[in-house]
Amino acid sequence: MDEFVYERIVAPCGIAIEEIYGAEEKTAKVWKLFAMQIFSEANGDYREIMHLDNGAPVLDGIAQRISISHTSHFLAVASIPKTPDINTEDFNMRTAIGVDIEKADRSQVIKIREKFLTQDEMSLLPAVNDDPEEMTQEMISSFILAWTCKEAMYKAAMGEAKDWRNDYRILSLPKIASNIAEATPEKYGKGTIYIKGAAIELHLSAWQTEGHILTLAFSSKIARYDH
Repeated sequence: MDEFVYERIVAPCGIAIEEIYGAEEKTAKVWKLFAMQIFSEANGDYREIMHLDNGAPVLDGIAQRISISHTSHFLAVASIPKTPDINTEDFNMRTAIGVDIEKADRSQVIKIREKFLTQDEMSLLPAVNDDPEEMTQEMISSFILAWTCKEAMYKAAMGEAKDWRNDYRILSLPKIASNIAEATPEKYGKGTIYIKGAAIELHLSAWQTEGHILTLAFSSKIARYDH
């Protein structure tokens, strides 16, 4: 594939997901810059993507929360409607979204499982060892799902909590839907983030797309797009 493919869909949870993929002949750095440009231009006037001190992405001059994730040749941007009544530079339940995407076959995640998962969380996953010959795709996908859940929750918290094992807890894993339209509420998982001692519950939603697993973390009070 030598061209970009751009798609924008509103997920069942009411969060818009924009996917840009392709152009494998580009270098990773050039590809990302081009993909960002396509995202900005596809939404009307060009909107520069900037970053806050905590690393969270923002659209210059627009009170609209977004979250970004990318792999070598895939960019995903999650967004909610504009919320001018809320400071989008701070964590808020109305704007708490995070997205993460990872290749479904990235088995390296299994080797670092104890760095980001508690024993209770590992009990939600298949028992594995580090022998590549004994790893099935189902096992790998399960750990990729757990990884993306933690990443998405971290982004939703806007860096307000630092400890991946203890401040971000997966209570139940979402079921991986075959596509975004099938990522309906009955497939959601649950997670908890701890910010300044307060436990905040998030929904987790996941689906497959172009050989990747994409996971959303979001508050039940999130601002939503109408279908």
